[in-house]
Amino acid sequence: MTENQHASDNRHHLAIWCRAEIFTFGALTTPPPPEITPASLKSIVKYMKKSNTAGYPKMNYMLWRHIACSKLHMSEELAWMYFETYGVLTNTLAQRRIQTDIQMAKANSTAEIERLKDSRKVDSLAFILLLFLQSFHQIDLKSTLSRDEWPNRKRNSDLDARKNRIYDEQSHQLFIQAHLDDLLNIVSETSESNNNENVQSATLSMDAVIALSYIFEGTLHDSLRKIVPLHVIIQNSSIQHEIGINKSIVPFKNLSNLIRRSLIANPFQVGQTMKRGTLLPLPFNNPTHEQRSGRVLCNSNFADESHRFVLMTMINRSLSDQQSTDIINAEFRIHRCSYSYIYILAPLRCVEVRKCHNVTIVLGTVETTLKVTDCENVSVSAVCRRLLISQCRSSSFYIHTPTRPLIQLNCASLLFAPYNASHVELPEQMERAGLCKELNLWNKPLVTHPAGYVDEQPWSLLPPDDFYPISSIRLEDQQTDGLIPLPSEYQSAIDKRQKSISSLANEITAAQLNPEQRQRFQRFVVSNFEAWLDATGNAKILNHLSSLQQQ
Repeated sequence: MTENQHASDNRHHLAIWCRAEIFTFGALTTPPPPEITPASLKSIVKYMKKSNTAGYPKMNYMLWRHIACSKLHMSEELAWMYFETYGVLTNTLAQRRIQTDIQMAKANSTAEIERLKDSRKVDSLAFILLLFLQSFHQIDLKSTLSRDEWPNRKRNSDLDARKNRIYDEQSHQLFIQAHLDDLLNIVSETSESNNNENVQSATLSMDAVIALSYIFEGTLHDSLRKIVPLHVIIQNSSIQHEIGINKSIVPFKNLSNLIRRSLIANPFQVGQTMKRGTLLPLPFNNPTHEQRSGRVLCNSNFADESHRFVLMTMINRSLSDQQSTDIINAEFRIHRCSYSYIYILAPLRCVEVRKCHNVTIVLGTVETTLKVTDCENVSVSAVCRRLLISQCRSSSFYIHTPTRPLIQLNCASLLFAPYNASHVELPEQMERAGLCKELNLWNKPLVTHPAGYVDEQPWSLLPPDDFYPISSIRLEDQQTDGLIPLPSEYQSAIDKRQKSISSLANEITAAQLNPEQRQRFQRFVVSNFEAWLDATGNAKILNHLSSLQQQ
């Protein structure tokens, strides 16, 4: 086989795609400051490199805060939010995350907190690329505000949408195809002139290609079980020969052409999971409805553990308790579910809840990001590193998180409360995910409206008297004592309620009712309780629980 034939054969097998997590959870729906442009990001790269150890190859927060506030006119809150977003999406040892969070929890002053922030560092070039991806959504505020953003429950519109469906992974691919040269140019070595000729003759260092691996990965062998980042792909001898790498210097034009002709939609996301994935069993029969709706699909039959993806879609008027080992550490999407109770206590990498309404969702640990978008009247309980909320209303969030929850566009009537669930595996899951109980910023949401956007306060804290703990629906998962301590006002409300119940029980005992009076009192309590169950719809849930216990 000749060298040209060998290179041609590798081109046939080479496939490159975008890492979905960077787009789904890293590109925020709030439009970025207008000062973030390819030209300004290119200038920031040059500035970082001149700043030596403070800016390159790793940049500390002190330098980024100066750039963001002085050059890009951001608030300090927004500057830290972008900086922290990169850290959330970067694989870091769990113990290191816990140590960092405990240090922040123990900080006794604003100055000490700022000192800890200033000591944090990110990979300079990869962080700048993440800033570039903030332009992915580019929401038109006028059109957004003029249409109904809440879940549309008309089946005809759902069917029309399916006919013209473009999956998220295809949108990511189209964005990269349209902006690839801008992306490469930001981290390339070019002359001071920015004309097209100089850009096309530019080069990229290996550091730049490693930074691009934050976005791109792929396979050289036509196997979805052998996934490698972009910088490993171009170390292949035939690829190096094809694009003309010389002493770790990569030609801009050749790398751009290689990525363009090899770029495909991410093969592990919704499209391929629906086409090739396996159905996970729903946990038990539904005795109250004639037919079951919805599916849970997983790509574990063709994806490795680091690319596990689960899609739960169209669950309606059901109780779902997911326990399969196939979902552990997966990216999990809950899509278009309604009037249901969903329990997922397995540890997950990241979770997106999209276009749901009238749903209660109870999660265990989410290692990185929990994103809730286009939802109405949902209740979500979770321990997560970050919570993102966009275009939601009339919803409650029972959260334990070491970062400030981010409230983005078009939200209203959101309630925040401390995490209200517990289960026996929670301590171990939190340790593995790098989450500790000491730092919890559940009550300090950050509203990230764009400049010039005026809106009423979209959130409030749940009154302590309305706070109720919940338990797992499986007896073997239940834990009497919660791992995560509650704020004093919420614990006091629970103690007061428990004291009232105990006092009522003592009064009943002290009344010394005769057998007939006891029976009449019991019938009164049971009839009123059953009426309440029917009125609230909880009677159907109890029927589901009963069928679960019989299995």
